[in-house]
Amino acid sequence: PTGSRQSFTNSSTCDLTSLLFSFADTITSMLDCVDRPVLQAIFLNSNCFEHLIRLLQNCKLFLSANNKVVHKNEKELANQLLAEMNQEQVFQGQLDRLAVSAIQALTAVMLKSPAAKEVFKERIGYAHIFEVLKSMGQPSRELLEELMNMAVEGDHTSVGILGISNVQPLLLLIQWLPELESPDLQVFISNWLKRICCINRQSRATCVNTNMVIRIIETLGGHSLLHGTCAENLIALLGSLGSQSMSSEELHQLIRLLRTTDPKQAHPYVVPVMRAILTMARKQGLDNALQYFDLSHSMAGIAVPSIQRWPGSAFSFSAWLCLDQEQVSPSAYSKGGKRKQLYSFFTVSGMGFEAFITCSGMLVVAVCTKKEYATVMLSDHCFCDSLWHHISIVHVPGKRPFGQSLVYIYVNGQQKISAPLRFPAMNEPFTSCGIGSAGQRTTTPPPSQIPDPPFASPIMPHRTSLGGILSPGSWSGLVGKPELVTKLISAGTQDSEWGCPTSLEGQLGSVILFHEALQPSHVKALYLAGPNCLTPWKSQEAEMVDWSSKVLLHYTPKACRSPICLDLSPNMFHGRLTGNKVVNWDIKDMINSVGGLNVLFPLLEQISLLGDQAPERTDGQSLPPELATPVEGDWVVLTSTKASEARLEKNIVATFILVLKHFIQRHPINQENLVHTHGVATLGALLQNVPSSFMDVNVLMAIQLLIEQVSVAKNAQLLQQMYQYLLFDFSIWNRGDFPFRIGHIQYLSTIIKDSRRLFRKKYGVQFLLDTLRFYYGSGCKDSELTLDDLRTIRTSVYGLIKYFLSKGGTHEEVQSIMGYIAAINDEEQLCGILEVLFSLLHSSPTRDQLFLLLFEPGNADILYALLLNHRYSDRLKELVFKIVEQMLKCTKVYERSKQRMKLREVGYSGLGLLLNDAPVTTCLIKSLLNQVLHADPVVNYRDFMAVVHLAHKADISIRVAICQKLLQIFHSQQDSAQQICQQLGWQETLTRLFLKENADVRNGLRDNRSDSAKEDEKRAPSREFQKRRTSKADAEDATSFASVNGLCDQWSLEDGKPILVFEDISTAEISFRPEEPEELWQKNPSHLSLDLSSVDSYELGDAGNQTVDSLPSTPSPSETTKPFSGQLDKEPNATLEVASAADLSLFEINEACEEDLIHLLSDVLLCLMWRGVEKSDDAAWIERGQVFSALTKLATSNELLCPSDEIKLNLLEKMLEWAVTDSRDTKSLPVYAENAFRLLLIVQDFLQVEGLVNSGLWTEKLLEELVTLMDALSVWYSSGPECMKLYQVQVQMLLGFIGQDNLQVCAMAAAKLNTLLQTKVLDNQAESCYLLGRLEGTLSRSIQEKTETYSFLIPLVRTLISKIHELLFMNLHLPSLPSTNGSPSFFEDFQDYCSTEEWKVYIDKYIIPNMKQYEVNTFSDGRECMAAYWKDCYEALMVNIHKRERERGESKLKFQEFFVEPFNRRSRQENMRYNSMVKQLNNQHTATLRQWRAAKLYLTCEQGPWAERKLSPVHWKLSNVENYSRMRLKLVQNYNFNPHQDASALRDNLGGQQAEPSSEALLLEAVKQVKVSDVEEDILELPDEDAVPIANMDEKEEQSQKEKLVLSEDCELITIIDVIPGRLEVTNQHIYFYDGSTEKEEGVGFDFKWPLSQIREIHLRRYNLRRSALEIFFIDQTNYFLNFKKEARNKVYSRILSLCSPNISGTRSPQELFKASGLTQKWVNREITNFDYLIQLNTMAGRTYNDLAQYPVFPWILRDYTSEELDLNNPAVFRDLSKPIGVANEKNSKAVQERYENFEDPLGIVDKFHYGTHYSNAAGVMHYLIRVEPFTSLHIQLQSGRFDCADRQFHSIPATWQALMDNPNDVKELIPEFFYFPEFLENQNDFNLGQLQISKEVVRDVVLPKWAQSPEDFIYKHRKALVSCCLLTDVSDKKEKILHTCFQLASAINN
Repeated sequence: PTGSRQSFTNSSTCDLTSLLFSFADTITSMLDCVDRPVLQAIFLNSNCFEHLIRLLQNCKLFLSANNKVVHKNEKELANQLLAEMNQEQVFQGQLDRLAVSAIQALTAVMLKSPAAKEVFKERIGYAHIFEVLKSMGQPSRELLEELMNMAVEGDHTSVGILGISNVQPLLLLIQWLPELESPDLQVFISNWLKRICCINRQSRATCVNTNMVIRIIETLGGHSLLHGTCAENLIALLGSLGSQSMSSEELHQLIRLLRTTDPKQAHPYVVPVMRAILTMARKQGLDNALQYFDLSHSMAGIAVPSIQRWPGSAFSFSAWLCLDQEQVSPSAYSKGGKRKQLYSFFTVSGMGFEAFITCSGMLVVAVCTKKEYATVMLSDHCFCDSLWHHISIVHVPGKRPFGQSLVYIYVNGQQKISAPLRFPAMNEPFTSCGIGSAGQRTTTPPPSQIPDPPFASPIMPHRTSLGGILSPGSWSGLVGKPELVTKLISAGTQDSEWGCPTSLEGQLGSVILFHEALQPSHVKALYLAGPNCLTPWKSQEAEMVDWSSKVLLHYTPKACRSPICLDLSPNMFHGRLTGNKVVNWDIKDMINSVGGLNVLFPLLEQISLLGDQAPERTDGQSLPPELATPVEGDWVVLTSTKASEARLEKNIVATFILVLKHFIQRHPINQENLVHTHGVATLGALLQNVPSSFMDVNVLMAIQLLIEQVSVAKNAQLLQQMYQYLLFDFSIWNRGDFPFRIGHIQYLSTIIKDSRRLFRKKYGVQFLLDTLRFYYGSGCKDSELTLDDLRTIRTSVYGLIKYFLSKGGTHEEVQSIMGYIAAINDEEQLCGILEVLFSLLHSSPTRDQLFLLLFEPGNADILYALLLNHRYSDRLKELVFKIVEQMLKCTKVYERSKQRMKLREVGYSGLGLLLNDAPVTTCLIKSLLNQVLHADPVVNYRDFMAVVHLAHKADISIRVAICQKLLQIFHSQQDSAQQICQQLGWQETLTRLFLKENADVRNGLRDNRSDSAKEDEKRAPSREFQKRRTSKADAEDATSFASVNGLCDQWSLEDGKPILVFEDISTAEISFRPEEPEELWQKNPSHLSLDLSSVDSYELGDAGNQTVDSLPSTPSPSETTKPFSGQLDKEPNATLEVASAADLSLFEINEACEEDLIHLLSDVLLCLMWRGVEKSDDAAWIERGQVFSALTKLATSNELLCPSDEIKLNLLEKMLEWAVTDSRDTKSLPVYAENAFRLLLIVQDFLQVEGLVNSGLWTEKLLEELVTLMDALSVWYSSGPECMKLYQVQVQMLLGFIGQDNLQVCAMAAAKLNTLLQTKVLDNQAESCYLLGRLEGTLSRSIQEKTETYSFLIPLVRTLISKIHELLFMNLHLPSLPSTNGSPSFFEDFQDYCSTEEWKVYIDKYIIPNMKQYEVNTFSDGRECMAAYWKDCYEALMVNIHKRERERGESKLKFQEFFVEPFNRRSRQENMRYNSMVKQLNNQHTATLRQWRAAKLYLTCEQGPWAERKLSPVHWKLSNVENYSRMRLKLVQNYNFNPHQDASALRDNLGGQQAEPSSEALLLEAVKQVKVSDVEEDILELPDEDAVPIANMDEKEEQSQKEKLVLSEDCELITIIDVIPGRLEVTNQHIYFYDGSTEKEEGVGFDFKWPLSQIREIHLRRYNLRRSALEIFFIDQTNYFLNFKKEARNKVYSRILSLCSPNISGTRSPQELFKASGLTQKWVNREITNFDYLIQLNTMAGRTYNDLAQYPVFPWILRDYTSEELDLNNPAVFRDLSKPIGVANEKNSKAVQERYENFEDPLGIVDKFHYGTHYSNAAGVMHYLIRVEPFTSLHIQLQSGRFDCADRQFHSIPATWQALMDNPNDVKELIPEFFYFPEFLENQNDFNLGQLQISKEVVRDVVLPKWAQSPEDFIYKHRKALVSCCLLTDVSDKKEKILHTCFQLASAINN
């Protein structure tokens, strides 16, 4: 039975369900018939909607109940669980199917029936059906699709054809989306919703008009329930609908949608919403009409009143319209169609004008006469395209009676056609007039009555009548054959021909009808005004303004209140609208209703919070091909198209920028909004916070499009802001990748080159240099870029700098560059800017101007200071020298202008001294020498020697080259040696070149060689070519000359290669070849030149004809050659060594070079000593001797290239050789002999001193030269003392040579001495003993050592013995002496005899003593003379060195003065300017952020679009705004509120231990505040020069006078919070204050500017008891308190008074002001209140709200603060104003009097006083106002960062009065706030003020008197008491009482 019941139940359920399906399907089938409207009416009358809905509800209940029964019967059966699940699915499927059938039935009933839809909406409602469908569970896809079918009344996939007929199901689907559990269904439905609603303009308009936007935003509000793709589809739909219309409320809700609870988290919809807003703002093509007439209904239109008389001679119609595409489009010429009427104006007789749109969208203009209906068709344009078009139709009658009438048709401002068309008679009233309406249908007569038309084709006019106007070429828009344009039919047949008239069936915008013919310019102006312009002629040219009087009627949707269309013309032809007026809202306009463009910037802030969620980057293929490779480094400027913007939208930051672009496009209001709200600056500041991963080329292109848009709009102010805050703010562009940065610079380059003058001043050289320094300097640590990328960017920026300068540099730009060079310490940047300068000087077309600017003092000359920096490499120093070289070569400036660059004023020695500590490199010396040699035609030897002095630290190769150059100079300029010898310390300077090369130099050379190896390889071919060319030129032209200047242009010292020392000048030319051979000055006698045809002094035989490869080797010393000839054109001399092969190691090269250097330097010194010093006196030989002294001095503390004695020997040998040469000259002068003799003495001393230590100095060459020279001198000195001296010198030196081990030398000397003795008569025993003794020593040693010396000496000994045998009595002493008279055995005999005792005794006893005595007598004087000589030489050397060093020191000081100090000064100035600039940028950025935060306060307020989801409490502070009674009543929101919890905590910890200050502690403060009686009054006397008012100036001058500065003074702006330093400037028109405080630097300042005409009062004030302040009041009650230096205050006061109106009072004391004001009389007459009287008294007495120490004071009025009620009629409640507050209590009078009488200051400084405190001070003001900011913060500052303890705070008014009564030391009066400001009595900010110690009561609001119910009540009664205090008296003495009270109050204030 159970199974049977179940089967029966299931069967009955299925049957019922099938029945319901059949029922619903039957309804749908029944309505698919021809007479469907009849059945629809029947169904509606039968309540079909209610039954279908009830059917769904009942079926749901039935199936649910049945399912429960089944479950109840089978719940115990576990095996039925699976069946239950399947059963549930079956039931749900049945419900879905039933719901689908029901929806289909509902759709069928409402199909194409607006009435049925209205009935359903009223009876059922879509909200109810939504609830029913929701109750049936989760819907199926079929059900959702059926709802979409219901919306289009057909298959939703055919929406493009069907359109939206019922938008309510779509709204239902949007509402249902969050509740769909299936993400696939959400995505499916949202996707179809987007397709359906956005299919065309008509669909969008339908959706917008049903508030779909709000419904979508509400759905998106539950974003946690929506799938991401679904939400994006809805937002995309939102964007499409918003492009149609977006109201302010919709935009407000959309922005509020993006609010987040966490301010540091971005909303998930921010990116799609951004793109949606872009879609809304982007307008493609023409503008859309925001308001229009919807004439879609066939009966719609505008009925125009009758026009009784046409006022003009023509007919012109102008209108905006939009037609949608027909769903079913009939053929263009099908009979029975409809013509959409644009306008129709007919008379009673049927004549008139008509225009309509055919079914195919073509415009037809018609004129109907009594017989004809003539038309002109515009066949080439279809208007059914859903776009707005401007159509103008102009009918022009013929000018002559039979002239031809024409019609002109304009579309979108352009003439499309002009054709002949009849013009009807205008003498009848137009009674049937309509615009967009169907009008009356024409009655078509029977065919038999229709006359044939006169012609079926248009008449082709004669060329002379129309001028070929109908020719195809003149119609501009005509397509097709001309004969098809015009058509004539019989009047009355137009309905048959063109179809029945209907309404426009579209949208109509503004309509203007003119009674005169419009010209093309007028039509263009009307079109450009746009569809939303109310009065197009007001903003156009003057000719259009005149046309306002020619308007017949003017309808616009903005002036339509349904159903009346107001006529905006004076004719008042008000029309009647049948249809709807539609209002759309442009988001560009609506954004100004929700906060302006600032409302968009929080979107960018949220983008910055996306963090690592990098946007889609554009790949290489998506970039425009024209951007892949920029042309010549410039950025390609793109046009803004939808396709180009679509690529940029992949980057969300670029999308935001595009949003701004479209918001300001063609919208001046938004542009101005962006300017005045600092929008561009805010954008730039926010872009700096965007993650760098978001910044790519797309952002750059978007900025480009934005700037191009602003440029097109010609908004100069906005464009300048774009440049300043976006394009030229490198803080934005310095955060992306390399393509992004380099692309930005390329774009800058492009626009700069387009408008150089526009950018040069503000973004020129200085800006670019600052950019380089700030963003790409040495401190730039950018991990995103490689060093090569940074270098490329710098190069690009340098290119811009070079571009500016290449167009003509200015003084300021050069100053900027030099400042940059001085301040920057980065070598890379220095090299970059120096290369720019060098390039400009070398090749710029405007380099002459640049030369002139650089030659100004302090510009290029300070480049020398760069050479002193040890950290800089040779590259930088070489660039400096190149620039200097280019400048010195300039021929456009005077030579005197080059003196500073040539270091003429300071010399090179100072530079060399400053370079002492720096490593001297090859490049430095080479550059210095090149510069010295190039500076002048004649070498400056002082400078040259200064460089040589520096060269001792250089590489040896450099020294060799210097020596070569010196020898060349000696050869080319005869007096060069003499000039060099005139230089101080030249001996020490040159001998320093002998110093050994140190390791640092050697290592530096090695590094330098390795760095420049590649460059050398590149230069090698050019050098080889140069060598060949030079050799060839030498061979061809034997008389050619080469300038030394040219020879020194480039050095032959190539790193890494051997040094070649050549013998002739041709090889020397190779060594010093020029960079550019063609620059050599050929045959120019004015320059140093070398005779290349002569045989050089470095020539060996025929070496001049040898090539470089066949140079001879160095000859042996035995060859008879001379190293250098004094007669440079006669004598040949020796050659030098040539280094070995090119692959020698560095060490080998150095070794070879050392020998060459010694040889060359010796020649240089020889030439200077022998030819430079020409005389033979003592002074000349002291000059020569200083060379040897310098060598000795250097050798004592330094290592030389070789021992100093060897160098000296070499010099002496060469000097002897030159002396021999001179002596052989037939023209020898006595000076030569004297020099030779002195030389012998030096050689003698040298050998006797140093030769004893080093026997190697006794050389054969020296002996040869000595012998030769002595022979020559023997001839010259044949007699006299000189002869004897010469003989003695000869003997001594020959004996010295004989004593050497060198046999050759010994033999030569013995032979010479033998010859000498043979001719000499020896008659002096001492001399004979000397000779014998010296020879005997040598003989003894030779015999002992058995050397051959004995054999060389025997002949000499024989001769000597024979000469002195008798003289020395040898026969007596030496009887055994062998005979010398030719004995053949003398050799052996004497050898044996020398060993005998006889000989030894003789020698020791007689010979040796006499020999020594002879040496003493003969040579001691000579040695002493030589010692004195060397001492003189050394002293002279040291003196010269000292003088030279002093000159170097002076030169150093001058160099520092002229170059280093200006360089440092320029560096400091530049750093100050740069730091100021950086600080200004930071301040500007900070100010921008502050402005943005201030703007955000309005956006995030409670009603703002970005209001916080969780509102924070609001806090307030007192503003300084005053009303005209000087009351400060305004409270402003305190955005920087501080609850001061720390102050409360400190108070609770320490406050209880603090004691009240005693009266003695307050003594000094009281005295300071009250003792001002001895200071003079503020009585000002104007000086005579200020007494002349400016008003007396000539009126013409005053009118033409511009604003000029009159006065400028430093001052302080005094406020209750702070003292702001600044500067006051007064002009003849305004008064300015410039804030100079640090707060101003951070973006918040107190700057102000006021016209002088708005000054109302100006008063002299005290500040800190000094009479140094002014208080200025303006007409709006604004006032400023300014403190000056005391002497400046009166000057400022006088100037301002002289400039202001004469009504402003001045030069009066407060007492005089009070008397002159008449204030008391006004008060007595009740013209002012007591409060006004007292506050004015305070003002005149100098009290001010701006200084707490001088705050306005009001007296205590009442004394009753305890009564329940306040009786103001009782005099007892008032205080006795005749007594001070301190003695208001009679009990205190005695104590006060005793204090006065008993006080005595021992020092006599402090006078007697009654009260130790003041009745008003800063602490008292803060005491009363502690609950109101900013006084709360001031109170805490006064209390050292804490609140005072609660018992001492102002917590109760009765308690405060009682304290005054009890404590005579408390004499505080009141403040004005007690009479007008109730808020100060309330703790509105909820500060923790603590609790009282005794009662433990928490201090909150002030305790009021019992008679006050609230703070407002207290203020009311207290103010009333102030008014009543002086009225309690009889009428008879009222005036006297008032006056008495007046003076009491005045006394209380002024005291």
